[in-house]
Amino acid sequence: MKKIIVITGTPASGKTALSERLAKSIRGSELIKSNDLVKEKHLFSGHSEDGEMVADMKGLKSEIEKRVVKSKSDTVIIEGHLLCDMRIRGAVAIVIREHLRTLLSRMEKRGYRRQKIEENIVSEAIDYCGVNAARNYGRVYEILGSDSTVKDALGIISGKAAKVEEIDLLGELNGMAQYLGKAVL
Repeated sequence: MKKIIVITGTPASGKTALSERLAKSIRGSELIKSNDLVKEKHLFSGHSEDGEMVADMKGLKSEIEKRVVKSKSDTVIIEGHLLCDMRIRGAVAIVIREHLRTLLSRMEKRGYRRQKIEENIVSEAIDYCGVNAARNYGRVYEILGSDSTVKDALGIISGKAAKVEEIDLLGELNGMAQYLGKAVL
């Protein structure tokens, strides 16, 4: 039976690094990057005011599911922040979380606009991806980005008992008030 693993989380949380390391660790696995599919297949309905592509979610979901069915691999890893907002049949979801200051640093290094950074920090603090993944997937695991992330994810994929912990980053949000320029709570 094919294992389908969704790796999701806010931008800059470590999804791509984790999914690439998992794909190298699991012999014969296939990695599907949702952002690459959006660009490759022109699965967007236009651009937002700030010039970012607006993904065609229905088209993206359809393309991912086609690729999963066609895949000859026993393990298919699908990566992307949009995946928490859709349901991929038969998938187990891993939501990668990260401390807010780490996200801030990564997004600044990548040149994200201030408004986008603020939106993503708040999304991470309120666990947007985790909450939505829980609505869309039967099994959801949240892991905090660290050196043990690959080991934790491999344990989840192999069906070993995964340590389930509550990851609460909301308290970190007030510590970000200076950056955000306001108290958020």
